[in-house]
Amino acid sequence: MQFEKIDLRGNHKPGPGREGWELSEHAIESLVLSVENITHLDLRGNRLNAAFGWKLIKAMKKKYLNLEFCNGIPLRALRMNSIQVLDLSPRASHVGMPWTEDSKEAAIEFANRGMYGIEVVGAIFLAHFLRLNTSLISFNFRLNHVEKDGAKALAQSLLGNAQTLLQTVNTMGPTKMKPGINFSHFKTGQLTTVDLSKRGMDDDDFVFLEEWLRRYDCVTELNISWNFMSRDGIRKLTRHIKETTRLTKLNCVGLPVTLEGSSLLARAVIENHTLVQVALPLGHCHDTPERQQMLQQLGVGLASHPSLQSFACTRTPNLEYASLQDAKENKVRAFPPERSGGWPRAQMAVYMWLLSASKAELERFALGPSAKPKVEYPREACQGASPDLIPASLGLMHSAGHMLRQVSIALPLGYGLRSMELLRVLTVCTSLASLKILGFASAVLKDSQLPPEWTSVGSAPRWLVDDRLQRKRIHWQALHGLLSALPHLEQFNDLALGGPNMRESPELTCLLLMQCLEGVATELTDGGGSGEALLKASLQAEADVDAFCDVLRILSRTPLLIDLNFSDRRAETVKAQQARLGPHLSTHAEGKYLD
Repeated sequence: MQFEKIDLRGNHKPGPGREGWELSEHAIESLVLSVENITHLDLRGNRLNAAFGWKLIKAMKKKYLNLEFCNGIPLRALRMNSIQVLDLSPRASHVGMPWTEDSKEAAIEFANRGMYGIEVVGAIFLAHFLRLNTSLISFNFRLNHVEKDGAKALAQSLLGNAQTLLQTVNTMGPTKMKPGINFSHFKTGQLTTVDLSKRGMDDDDFVFLEEWLRRYDCVTELNISWNFMSRDGIRKLTRHIKETTRLTKLNCVGLPVTLEGSSLLARAVIENHTLVQVALPLGHCHDTPERQQMLQQLGVGLASHPSLQSFACTRTPNLEYASLQDAKENKVRAFPPERSGGWPRAQMAVYMWLLSASKAELERFALGPSAKPKVEYPREACQGASPDLIPASLGLMHSAGHMLRQVSIALPLGYGLRSMELLRVLTVCTSLASLKILGFASAVLKDSQLPPEWTSVGSAPRWLVDDRLQRKRIHWQALHGLLSALPHLEQFNDLALGGPNMRESPELTCLLLMQCLEGVATELTDGGGSGEALLKASLQAEADVDAFCDVLRILSRTPLLIDLNFSDRRAETVKAQQARLGPHLSTHAEGKYLD
């Protein structure tokens, strides 16, 4: 008996970690080649790859032309040019088939397509029939697990068919609300704008599309944002970005890319020579070496890009583009730029590296919210700080330090990763007049990171820094070393530093030591002619009352009126702090405190 139909379906569903049984490639090939007049072939569920598909169709020679069905594809209808619509999605399991929608055969094919799709082998067989088809107008192969090689084979077969009438593919066609793509316009060069945002495109979809984009390099504006491409599609996109000579605008934000994908896209944009506007999916701006390196390379690359004028990265719902022209022409004098409050941190980091590479002559630099550290400890500003932007800040301040006049940086509470590195970079800002390091007292500073030239304690009493303030000794040494390296600095955290002779005064030493105490804010005024100086102090819940009072002993010989405010709203916390204050009041009865 001579067979015409071969059904060798296994039960391996596509995807990692799926268990099941399948026939070997050798067994399948032997069975298929042993049948002369084969008309029906189903090999789904056997984990067959593209190489096997090409090998099998080559071994079959012209026998494959007799196939009427292969992996659920109506090949006879394609060969006879009798169908205009080929929908291989599970919901259309009756389209092009010799059975009705409510038949048993349609239900079985619905299940097969849902579990397996046509798979890559089916796509390769289909590609050979599409080369000669002249009737197909609409084609849908979505969710069929055709993989990169299958999608590529389908695209190239249609591109090699000069008589194809194809207009719509998958979800890329026109809809009521969006124009989409008419693939026949590729050949005429009419297709200059492609907007496929939010079309549910996956890797297979874009592998297919990229072959057309590559063959007909006519698209100048490409929007494929908010789709599902993540691996093969991203690699194809990077190839197109590098090779195109027409593309000027690209929007691919919202793609679920990994760090590797973001890096590939960043390098592709750097190597491109035609883009004027680009929006990339860069992911989160984490302070990890790999991600920071990617952001730095992109920023440096944008600085030397021959045509790029604006850049953005993922944001919902709207993109806010950063203009690059002023940075490239060295016209930027302040950071952050105006109307940049909505920028994602990754976009801000790239812009900072761009300024650094452009040798921007900045005069003002601010990172994080502003605050008044003499009035209240800047806890809220610290909570809104951006630690992920500190690496880029270091690079920017290092390159623009000789021009900076004002710097304000908010550090997160308990930040220690790059705190000492930040202080050391600030020493290159030799023209600095005003410096704010909000949250300095909360930063984690290690003795092992302290530069050798910063070991001095200056005018602070040894008994105070070595004994009473031992936990804050590193903070004081680092602050004293930083201020010594900036002789032209006029203000630190809104404290007037005065000339070189004034920096060693007891009053300034006391106020600077207060800057090393977490939860403490102080301001010293002349008292309005009463002969007594007025010290206004605000203590938050985490303030060390004992350390605060110990620092005040530096002014033990100064007539002083103290306005002390406990800012915590919890009565039990305030009472506990007041109890700690009692012993110090009893030993310094000559002092005056205002409630």
